[in-house]
Amino acid sequence: MERKKILKRIIEEQNNIIENLENSVARYKIASNLEENSASDPEELSHQAEAKDMQLRYENMLRIEEQNLAFVETEMEENHTEIENGALISTEKNYLFVGISVPVFEFEGKKVVSFSDDAPIFKIVEDKKIGDTIMMGDQKLEIKSIN
Repeated sequence: MERKKILKRIIEEQNNIIENLENSVARYKIASNLEENSASDPEELSHQAEAKDMQLRYENMLRIEEQNLAFVETEMEENHTEIENGALISTEKNYLFVGISVPVFEFEGKKVVSFSDDAPIFKIVEDKKIGDTIMMGDQKLEIKSIN
């Protein structure tokens, strides 16, 4: 039950990230279109190219974040027994979600920290089992459950 509630919160955070990226794409699209219609000197053309480049970068980030959202949504009905993408790890102080990164938030008095399998922390936790301890910063935490 806590897994679904935490994943719903992660989805909310991910939707916020997506909304911000959509707003950035729209801003740069407007900027590149405005300058496109009035660009006549090299400096204006340069600004147009910069705005278009930023638009494309934000569109790429948006695609990645939409894929991340789809991943979390598919994880709603999953359950894990090993630390892998999609696993939710519970310690006495934190919940750790492996798969995507969103800002840290609190859930029932514990911080929820999410990260991808590319993050350095994944190398620390990936081979651990229930009852093992991990170091997060200066905190020694015991793994209580994996699901």
